[in-house]
Formats: sequence, structure tokens, C-alpha cells
Amino acid sequence: MQANCPKFNAKIYAKTIMQNWIEEKQNKLREFFELDSGTELISPQTAESFNVSPIVTEHLRKFNIEWHIIPSAESIPIDTDDYRGRLYPMLKFDPSNRDYQKTSSYRAIMDGHQRHQGRIVGIETTPKPKYLPGNRQFYGTPYGFEAKADPFAGYFGRANFLSGTRYAHNYRSLRNLVNLITEDWSKHGLMPTGYRLTICPPVVFNLVGTVFHPEWSATEALELGFYRDENGNAKCYAVGSNAPDDFSYIQEVETEADWTLLGFRAALVPVNI
Repeated sequence: MQANCPKFNAKIYAKTIMQNWIEEKQNKLREFFELDSGTELISPQTAESFNVSPIVTEHLRKFNIEWHIIPSAESIPIDTDDYRGRLYPMLKFDPSNRDYQKTSSYRAIMDGHQRHQGRIVGIETTPKPKYLPGNRQFYGTPYGFEAKADPFAGYFGRANFLSGTRYAHNYRSLRNLVNLITEDWSKHGLMPTGYRLTICPPVVFNLVGTVFHPEWSATEALELGFYRDENGNAKCYAVGSNAPDDFSYIQEVETEADWTLLGFRAALVPVNI
């Protein structure tokens, strides 16, 4: 006699996996910020509507893309002493500048991160390297010697990255890289629906590194991130660590000459932000 077993539904299984990791991420964040277990960090609608096919999930895994939730402004406001104390403990403000919160640089950070709050984003977790002589370090290993360890290395030549690394680039080559990857993934149906590729935003880098990937702080290399200001212009920032388990370093960079020692990591953000 043959038993009547319920039919396996891959879509339902994948959806269950997604909902489980969303709750796991929320629990980790609640613990870090010492919030009640019932605190809602993103809306149920956002969590429920998130869906990435198994094929795309497997593709993103090859590029070390990991999904994260960015808490809503209501659940975790960032312009507070408590947030700065937890996430930027080694950041030193200029005591002579009492109006730093009114500067265009600070406003760009606040306004830029606001667009990501309450959203689900994909963040590349590839290890960043130490600096090597001649700026020849490669992403993918802490010491940076292995060129083939960088999952995006195959795109560098076509994007005119003359160094073959994630360093000594400029705005044009970086834009070429983002557009090239976007076109390639979209052409093959491998870009998550409703998302676009960009460079990891500064405050997101700090949050994900501090709470989920403290190992990023094991190397001193800085990374590039940016936000758009009120005029739509890109404001670029160097972000990184001042010490192990710290991600407090953030400094605006004003010219491409300052990009020489800045690596970067990829991110997937909703297309409407």
C-alpha cells in the first residue's frame, strides 16, 4: 500500500527559508541594540513580499552576496548618541564644529541612509585584503595575493580597470563596472527582480560589518561608498576600521586622487531608491 505523502513544493520551501533568515537577522539586530524581542524592524509587508528564485540565489552566492535587513527609522533612529556610541565608538568629532550636523556631508549621510531604512539589501561579503606594495592587493583573501579569489575579477578588464584590482580606479571605470555587471546579470535573468547593483553605502557597511561581519575589520584597507546630496551629486566617503571589531572610520573624499587606496564592495538595493 502506497502512502500519500504531501507533494514537495520548492517555492514554498524557498519562501520558508527566506522568512527564517529574515527573522534570524532581526533577532541578531535586536540583541545588538538591546531591543524587546517583539520589536518590528521592517514591516511585515516588506518581509512577506521579498522573493528571490533559487537560480538567482545560487548565482548571487557565487559573488558572496548576502541579504540583510536595514532597520526602519522608527525602530532604530541613527541620528542619536546611542546609535553613534554603538556603531561609531572611535569616531572623533571636531569639538570646534558644533554645527557638524548641518553640514552637507552629514546631511547627505543621514538622507542617504534614510532611503535604505526599512528595506532588504544584498551586501557582498568578500574579504578585503591588507595593503601590498604597489597597491597590488586582491579581494578574496586577507593577505590579498591570490588574484583569482575575487569573484568579480572577470569583469575588470572589460570595465577598463587597468590595475586588475579594486584599487586605483576612478569614477568612469567604476561606473563602467556597475553598468557592465548589471547588463550581464539582467541579460541572463540573474538580477533579482526590483533590485539594482551599486557600491555598498557607508552606513550599511558600518552596520553589517559591526553586527554580522567583524572579520572585515581584521585588515586595514579602506573602502569607497557614496550617497547623493540634495542636488543629486555624489558625495564619496572612505569607510573602514580604526581597530579590530571597529568600523568607526568615515571620511568624505573630494577628489578621485583620494580613491587610489580605496577598495569597494558590491551591493544590491531596491531600484526605487
